[in-house]
Amino acid sequence: MTSDLTLASLDREELAELRLTVRAAATESGYPERVRELEGRAENPGLDTVLWTLLAEEIGLAGVGLPEEIGGLGGLAEILAVTEELGATLAPVPFLSSTVIAGQILAGAGDAALPYLERIVGAEIAAPAITDERGRFTAEGVACTATDSSIEGTVRFVPYGASAAFFVVAARIDAGIDLFIVEAADAQVTALPSLDFSRPSATVSFSSSPAARLTHGGDGLAALERGLDVAYLAIGADQLGGAQYCFDMTLEYIKLRRQFNREIGSFQAVKHRMADALIQVEMARAGLERVTWDHSENLSADAAVSKAWGSDAYNALAAEAIQLHGGVGFTWEHDAHLYFRRARFDAAFLGDAAFHRERVAALLGW
Repeated sequence: MTSDLTLASLDREELAELRLTVRAAATESGYPERVRELEGRAENPGLDTVLWTLLAEEIGLAGVGLPEEIGGLGGLAEILAVTEELGATLAPVPFLSSTVIAGQILAGAGDAALPYLERIVGAEIAAPAITDERGRFTAEGVACTATDSSIEGTVRFVPYGASAAFFVVAARIDAGIDLFIVEAADAQVTALPSLDFSRPSATVSFSSSPAARLTHGGDGLAALERGLDVAYLAIGADQLGGAQYCFDMTLEYIKLRRQFNREIGSFQAVKHRMADALIQVEMARAGLERVTWDHSENLSADAAVSKAWGSDAYNALAAEAIQLHGGVGFTWEHDAHLYFRRARFDAAFLGDAAFHRERVAALLGW
């Protein structure tokens, strides 16, 4: 099995059609408005099983970016296009965590990972249990330890942990870090409350849990780093989709809302704020476009830049949307707070902007 990820399998016109398909599936299912229904749900928190079945099985998104020999399709461009559209609609599905993060890590783990990749392509949910106590990944922060056949340890902030069929676990061995699979039935899962109703996470504990070993001799670290570079770019695409939606939503509002017998969008102060917001969005888009269509000389650095810039931009756009919508922007009934919640979650997920700026400095030797 090859672990190389192609830049794109579809041309730009075909990618545009894919975007329309994903956006239509999510909006026709009632999102982003239906995100409110997810608050406090006990069973399958943060997951719309009907929408995930539609996207994963009928449209085939569960295999995006995964190897062709196990039914995967597409490459980085397809991953980023799908993630951006799902981010724009706040669709509560595990594409990012299962197909992208878990899938890309497994794609670099060799032939032993093939059966588990096939399960992901078949729409089973895989949850990556790889983060430290702050929800980031660092080699030093790996909390689990392992033998050849069992895992010990606890991992917090496991995305879609309560809905997972199995976990992709990073565990420490004498030689370094390797990858293991633990079935959900062999782990103790405690769902965590989430600021973003559509992005659930859980604390997962392993106590002599039976595990299938995928890598040996510390080779798991290379697979983790490779997979996470793609994940950081995908989070950046999710942030771009949400930020663009906030911009478009706010632009429409300021064209219609009138004060002092004129549209508020005609006020110079509002124009300046919208111009600054547009710069934030376009810079995020330009960075992802360059990585998608051009060869990246340092994918890890580009991914860290994307995550850092996307975090700041999405937070700024979501806050601006609330402010420029005035009183209605602060209400439960308006969608602005749903994007504010996602922006805050994405900013913290797998490391905040400061964490990734430090990574950029280290990667480039600054």
